[in-house]
Amino acid sequence: MDIFKLTYEEDGVYLELFSEPERSEFLHHLTRKKVVDLSVSTVQHLLEEGIGRTKIAIAQTEYLYGEDLTVVVSGDELEARARLLPPEPGGHLLDLETARQKLEEAGVTHGLDDEEINKLITKKDYGEPYNVAKAILPVDGEDGKLIFHFSTDERTGSPVEIGGGRVDYRTLDLFIPVTEGQLLVTKTDATEGLPGTSVRGNPIKQRIGKETALPRGKNIIYNDARTEMTAASSGLVEYVNNSINVSNIYTIKGDCDMSVGNIDFDGSVQISGSVRSGHTIKATGGITVGGNVEAAKLIADGNVEVKGGMQGSGKGMIEAGGSVSIMYVEQGMIYADGPVTLDVSIHSRIETGGTLHTKGKRGAIIGGRAAAGGDIIANFIGSLSHTKTEVEVGVTPRKRARVLVLEKEMQRLATDKVKLDQLDAYLEKTKGEMNEETWTKLHLSGKENRRINEEETILFTKEIEGLKYEIEHATDSRVHVFETTFSGSRIVIGPSALKINDDISYASFRYSNGEIVYGPCELSKSDRR
Repeated sequence: MDIFKLTYEEDGVYLELFSEPERSEFLHHLTRKKVVDLSVSTVQHLLEEGIGRTKIAIAQTEYLYGEDLTVVVSGDELEARARLLPPEPGGHLLDLETARQKLEEAGVTHGLDDEEINKLITKKDYGEPYNVAKAILPVDGEDGKLIFHFSTDERTGSPVEIGGGRVDYRTLDLFIPVTEGQLLVTKTDATEGLPGTSVRGNPIKQRIGKETALPRGKNIIYNDARTEMTAASSGLVEYVNNSINVSNIYTIKGDCDMSVGNIDFDGSVQISGSVRSGHTIKATGGITVGGNVEAAKLIADGNVEVKGGMQGSGKGMIEAGGSVSIMYVEQGMIYADGPVTLDVSIHSRIETGGTLHTKGKRGAIIGGRAAAGGDIIANFIGSLSHTKTEVEVGVTPRKRARVLVLEKEMQRLATDKVKLDQLDAYLEKTKGEMNEETWTKLHLSGKENRRINEEETILFTKEIEGLKYEIEHATDSRVHVFETTFSGSRIVIGPSALKINDDISYASFRYSNGEIVYGPCELSKSDRR
């Protein structure tokens, strides 16, 4: 039974309602009928009455509507969908050319898919959406890259094989030798990429590649275009903290004791013996110790390797800008930006920006505190005697402290910039009045200080952003224990902590939904080594 009826008579167009229609469909039908001089108020009044018959327009010839399209463009203009509307009996059907024209009239001018449009008009799935246009996506530019012509992999510290199944225990895989003039790094330029086009014909901006800069360095040479780095002399090359250093090695045969004294060397240091209590070894490269370390200090911008262990007596300390490898540490401190590898830590403090891996027969962290920016991998954490032991993964405390230091530096730079602005205003005001020599001196000084201020602002901002990104993603790291995590231990991941009240065997601890959870160890037995 019809709900409504339109009648075209000599004196006008009449609308008759038999019952209340669904308004959106009814109004859509009236719109498609293209009734001339339609009295909207009369229609509204009849709809309110719900039943009856009334004149709604002047006399005219009835328009039979055919198939039509409704078009919806996504908010990002990456695609357009169309629905086919059914015709009245006797109404015309759409062909491909007319359908394309209607899409263009709706603003969809680019990325039209003729195959999909043809399906739309031939399948007659009235009301079903079809993806009739897709944007031409942009091609992002490529970032500039650094090509290293030497290995930047972590050194193994293993003896060098000399053939015949033999190894040379005096030559260790710790550094990479280079010769004068050897090419170290090549820089490639960034590319701009290509813009895209939305279905409405609007440009879609591509990501332009970011330029990269050659690393800082010591004892290296840049070419005029600053696209290549070469070694200024023969020696050993290290890549640490985005800096390439070519340096010689200072070798000490025997122990570092009173006969040697403290060492502060611009390069790498190799000690075949031990480092006795009270001594300090500083190196801008790496430090290698063939024996043990007592209550001494080893401070290196690069890697530190101790073949023996450390009896720190609460005073021994190792600081490394790279990795640290040591057999054991007892009552000592290790701070490293790179990974730390050892067999056992006893009542010590360890902080590493990378992974802490306790390899060896024991593979244990007993007492003290260990923190790693990456994962912690151990056989045992704590001990049978429930020794208080804390491990933390994600972000080292020193990195959090570094953010605070850098933010204070940014405040200082902002204050200095205000002073430089005031100086510029003063010089502008007194130009021609002040002694010319004094004015020029102040102007050049202010210009140089502003250059330094801007450079430091860029560097500090980049470092802060990097550190804050690490802190925000601190919950990605895990603690892997192959054997036992003993009660009395405490595990910290990001903002959450878990106190171990009962021994837990063969488990991996991770952060999930605001708390620390654990399950079977995610690593295999081969990862122990």
